[in-house]
Amino acid sequence: MQYETCRHIKEDGAYCGSPALRDRKYCYYHLIERGRRLRRARALRDNVPYRLEIQSLDNLYAVRAALTDVAQALAAGQLDPLTAGRLLYAVQQVSSTNRRIEQMEAAQLEARKNAPDQSHAIDNSCIQECPEFEKQFGLPPGADLDAETDAVLRKADEEAELRQGEALPTPPPGMRPGSPAWRLFREEGYQIMRSQINEMRHQLREFNQQKRQQYEAVMKKEMMSANPVPERRADSA
Repeated sequence: MQYETCRHIKEDGAYCGSPALRDRKYCYYHLIERGRRLRRARALRDNVPYRLEIQSLDNLYAVRAALTDVAQALAAGQLDPLTAGRLLYAVQQVSSTNRRIEQMEAAQLEARKNAPDQSHAIDNSCIQECPEFEKQFGLPPGADLDAETDAVLRKADEEAELRQGEALPTPPPGMRPGSPAWRLFREEGYQIMRSQINEMRHQLREFNQQKRQQYEAVMKKEMMSANPVPERRADSA
């Protein structure tokens, strides 16, 4: 069976060779890598802070992607060396932990294979269900986790742009830092920011209350549908 292969060229001059995604030139890994590269380029073009998104470091490929992201962001001047050093140390610790977990899981698998009369046994030691997940994280039943997370991140970006637009104004030319006029100017700016923070807190309380009411209404509706109220019969004569 013939299929398209990834057209990414590695540093040794060889093609990646992994199966390419449908109607794409690249495999999943190299396609996402190019998407992150485009995101960094846009941040540089627009002169805005670049938000480094490190995925779950649960395998060697994720660790490699995190190392690549940190190195490229550091080289582009979008990450300060102190933060980069801490991130690289965290990635190193996770990588070491992953290796120990892999060794432990391999040993457990070998022990199960060698155990007598256990070749077809069903492992019931792991959790099979998580019915309280939505309730634990404040989600409506049947919510799309990816969609919810993307919506929250978009809202966070909007709030960040709003806060950036509402930053303290630049002092007038000729105003000496530390002078009485400068201190008065800064105090007025801080009062404006305090007022904005109080307004945002009020809006946040209203938003949380609205979401809680919606969640309670959904849960009440589900409980009523699961336990219908029996109809009352008319008294017989």
